[in-house]
Amino acid sequence: MSFGKHILLTLVLLLLAIFSLSSLFNISSSSNVDAAENPEPVVDPWITQTIPAGGSIFSVLAKLELPGTEIGMISYRFGDFIDVTTIQPGDTLRVILNEEGDKIDRMMFVQEPTIRHHFEARGDSLLYTMEALPVQKRLRMIQGNLDSTLDAALLSLGLSPMDKQNINNGLEGEIDFQRDARKGDTFQVFIEERVFEGKPLPRAKILFVNYEGKRTGSHELFRYEQDDEKSVLNGLYNKDGKSNNASGVGYPLASVHVSSSFGKRLDPFTGRWANHQGVDYRARRGTPVYAVANGTVTSARYNGGYGNEVRIKHPSGMITLYAHLNSYSVRSGQTVKRGQIIGRVGSTGRSTGAHLHFGLMSSGRYINPNQLRMVGAERLNKDQMAEFEIQKQKIRDMMRQYLNPAVPA
Repeated sequence: MSFGKHILLTLVLLLLAIFSLSSLFNISSSSNVDAAENPEPVVDPWITQTIPAGGSIFSVLAKLELPGTEIGMISYRFGDFIDVTTIQPGDTLRVILNEEGDKIDRMMFVQEPTIRHHFEARGDSLLYTMEALPVQKRLRMIQGNLDSTLDAALLSLGLSPMDKQNINNGLEGEIDFQRDARKGDTFQVFIEERVFEGKPLPRAKILFVNYEGKRTGSHELFRYEQDDEKSVLNGLYNKDGKSNNASGVGYPLASVHVSSSFGKRLDPFTGRWANHQGVDYRARRGTPVYAVANGTVTSARYNGGYGNEVRIKHPSGMITLYAHLNSYSVRSGQTVKRGQIIGRVGSTGRSTGAHLHFGLMSSGRYINPNQLRMVGAERLNKDQMAEFEIQKQKIRDMMRQYLNPAVPA
């Protein structure tokens, strides 16, 4: 009897052991299934910001609560590679911070959305590469009749506000719309646009404009361009090589890339918000600097943080300022003409690298130089006209081929 009890007890203990092991196995299996079904979430290291209307690189980086000097320096170096005037609402800035969260390690800026600018921080410098997705180019002829205004007509035909304004600026130099434009006037615009995923991208290249009316007569404009895509001469001219916008002032440089615009920004030296009282243009040391209009030099000297500086007073009463020059070639009291070389680009004074600071003063206060109507030249010179004639004929051939595709080019 005692022996039977021992066997029975042993069987009970064995069954309990098997049940316990089975339960443990089921729990383990269940845990593994749950882990497989609910994996650990992947943490995206990128912080993504979208440029809002009226925003800037400064304003979106300020949301990261980084030290002001870090934001100021990164934003300033950013402008060395990207013309800040091309930044549009909807562009995207993505950032990876260091482990401490007080410095930027990497950035990616997405434009259009075909262009990706990649940055890697190295001390006070940025290593830069650009990735451009393939786009198609297509020609398009836009034709219409004036019903209300040319602005409304161009926008209704699918042109962007920027392209519309370029056409308007071109024709305003030829036509007094307020006095002479009439309902029923006709216009043609021949453009080269870039297309991505079936949609045209902004900033089409306007090759030809024609406007005809009973009171206005017929006016044609053709695009002239140089090899340098940032040349201030690139734009619309009439058939005689006269600028479409001759009433404006000149540019201080032959090639324009805005690295820092007018207005509020974080100072790269102090890290505090301050008003930038001018526009910074990126340029190599020694690049010629031109007077933007006729005037008299009021000072040409070293001026503290502005370094070597030239100031010119113009007949309108406005004063233009050219700072951080490597050298200047005019003296106080000297009369200068528009387009005359007054100095060379440098990095004197309080500067983080070679560039031109261009300022504009009216009634003793600084105003945004973008208020000036700037043009590259009033008229193309002899050598430029020879190039222009070739380019005009090429545009005419392109239009003929576009309108009559069966005719050999």
